[in-house]
Amino acid sequence: MWAAVQSRPEPARAIVTMGKRDASFDNGLPTPLAWRAARGPARAQPLPGATALVAMNDQHGHLVMTPDSPIGAGDLVGFGIGHPCTTFDKWRVLYVVDEDYTVIDAVRTFF
Repeated sequence: MWAAVQSRPEPARAIVTMGKRDASFDNGLPTPLAWRAARGPARAQPLPGATALVAMNDQHGHLVMTPDSPIGAGDLVGFGIGHPCTTFDKWRVLYVVDEDYTVIDAVRTFF
């Protein structure tokens, strides 16, 4: 699941647009796996340094990282989810993407 970075209020913290309404949290918090800069290459890149989601509220996630991380407002962070069923039931359509994250298909969910 991808979430946009809304703000970076502290050097080692960012707020992302993914919360409990968007992703499962019953089997552990989503794990940040990659990021994509708002400006620059379209391909996802490995996360720089130690990055972790440490809290979620209804509509936001709290990401901690090293103070020198280049991740900033407008960038995207890709997360792995711990329990797919309780994430899929929150979405009526899931998008299928290729290696460049271009949407190539859509799948309707029925939960």
